[in-house]
Amino acid sequence: MNDDQDDKKFRLIPASDIVTLVVALSFLAGFLWLMFGPSPFAGLTETAKPAPPQEVIVTLPGKAK
Repeated sequence: MNDDQDDKKFRLIPASDIVTLVVALSFLAGFLWLMFGPSPFAGLTETAKPAPPQEVIVTLPGKAK
């Protein structure tokens, strides 16, 4: 086999490079999830909604004669 045939031979990517790519892609996915996904702290900043006012009946005492 000469050098020209050796260059045309198909070679797999080394496993260490594949692992590095998988780790980098997982970090990218995690970053994008934290950046654009739902916030885990959303419930901490919400304020309590005020209760709707209830009807109160007030009676005034009658006038003294």
